Amino acid sequence: KPEIADKYEGKCKNGLANGKGVAEGKDKYVGRFKNGLPQGEGKYTWSTGEIYDGSWLEGKKEGRGKLFYKKDGVDSIKIGIWKNDVFFKKIVPNPYSVIRYDGVKRYSASRIGDGDRILFSFKQNNSTASTNNLIFSNSSGNSFSVGTQRGFEKINFPASFKVTFSVPNSYGGGSIDVAFEIEITEPGSWTVDIDI
Repeated sequence: KPEIADKYEGKCKNGLANGKGVAEGKDKYVGRFKNGLPQGEGKYTWSTGEIYDGSWLEGKKEGRGKLFYKKDGVDSIKIGIWKNDVFFKKIVPNPYSVIRYDGVKRYSASRIGDGDRILFSFKQNNSTASTNNLIFSNSSGNSFSVGTQRGFEKINFPASFKVTFSVPNSYGGGSIDVAFEIEITEPGSWTVDIDI
C-alpha cells in the first residue's frame, strides 16, 4: 500500500512484509502482514486521524473491528463486521462484563435507568449476608450506603469495581472468602446482586 510504504520494520519473506511488523508513510499500520499487505490482526492509523483496529485480509478491512473517527467534530466509534473494506454489520457490545467471581453462587447486574451510580447487595440463603472485611476498589465514583447496600455515585463510565469480603459459612464453621469484579461500559443507574 503506497500510504504505508516509506518505512518498514518487522518480518519479511521473499522481500515482502510477512508476519508481525510496523509500516509507515503518510499513514501507519502496526500488526500482521502477508505478501506485503495487512492481513490478520492490526491497527491502521490514517493521516486524517481515523483509526481501524481489527481484522484485515489482503490489505482490506475484513471481519471484526473497531473504527474510531470524528463525526461533526465528536469522537465516534463503529464496532462490527467489515467485508471487502466496507462496514457490513454493527455489533452491540455487552454493557458490562464480569471479570472475576470467587465464592459466588449467582450474580446479576441490571441497568435500572439513567444516571451515574451502582448499588451492590449481598445475599446468603435468601437473606442479607453478614459481610466481614468488606473492601471496595473502584475506578470512578464516590461511595455511599443505603441500609445494608453499598454503592458508588457520580461515576464516569466505563468503570470497574472490585469487592472482596468474607461471610460465615452456612454450616456454622469457618468462613467463605468472596471476590467479585465487574466492568460496566454503559452509563446508567445499575444494581448488582451477589448471592453467596
